[in-house]
Amino acid sequence: MKKLCLLFTLIFFIFGSSVSFSKEDENIVARVGNYIITKVDFDQMVKEYEAMRRGQKLSDQEKKMVLDNIVKNFLIVNEAERLKMDKKAEIESQLKILKMKLLMKEYVNNVVEPKIKVSDEEVEEYMKQTSDLIPKEGLMLREIVVKSEEEAKAIYNELRKGGDFSKIAAEKSIAPTKIYGGRIKGEISRGKLPKELEEVAFKLKVGELSKPIKTEQGYVILLLDARKERTQKEIDELKGKIRGKIEGIIKHKKTEEIMEKKVEELSKNIKIEKYYDRIR
Repeated sequence: MKKLCLLFTLIFFIFGSSVSFSKEDENIVARVGNYIITKVDFDQMVKEYEAMRRGQKLSDQEKKMVLDNIVKNFLIVNEAERLKMDKKAEIESQLKILKMKLLMKEYVNNVVEPKIKVSDEEVEEYMKQTSDLIPKEGLMLREIVVKSEEEAKAIYNELRKGGDFSKIAAEKSIAPTKIYGGRIKGEISRGKLPKELEEVAFKLKVGELSKPIKTEQGYVILLLDARKERTQKEIDELKGKIRGKIEGIIKHKKTEEIMEKKVEELSKNIKIEKYYDRIR
């Protein structure tokens, strides 16, 4: 129970300034001096707390504790206002910014998003244009990175004679991967390596070494441990998994376009002044 109290006190100060206070409401749940806490205010606070508990509902006893904590917080808020803390420039600024964010979100959620539809055709077209979203092949690579070309050539010759790649990487490589015997973590798909490395890496056969490759970091020797080529079935399964993300991307783009047009429309009727010289 104590944990709920302490956590909720913190939550209130994070979200509290977004709570609305109506002067007269028949659904009043508490009064603190001149402050009135309505059922709407209370439900909003409960909603915020339950969201932090991943949807777990509050018991009746916990809701009583929530109300007790809201009252305690307003006692402190009342005292802070008596001390004119609400008149501080930084406080007024934060409230202004918070109001802006909340109203922007409300406008997008209630005015813009209901107008937006994403078709299956749009999702398919996006997938075609961004084929790298679902890489058809991936590589498991190891690397050795050294500063000079001479050292790289010497290591390459040593490896060609049967030298242990992991051991040499641990001893001589300057890359962070040296602690893993040169192994690059994760599956490498196209677009994840610098161009000069990618061109070589995807031409290697499994178990094959690359000759030293000059890069900004130094000279790199690659070893291809494994190559994974996805079947059409795997590609289709991945498409299904990322479909929701793609819909979100398209929806976000459409939202931005609508908002830009609205801003352009509104700016014609509202006087705007910008003082760029004051923000240097």
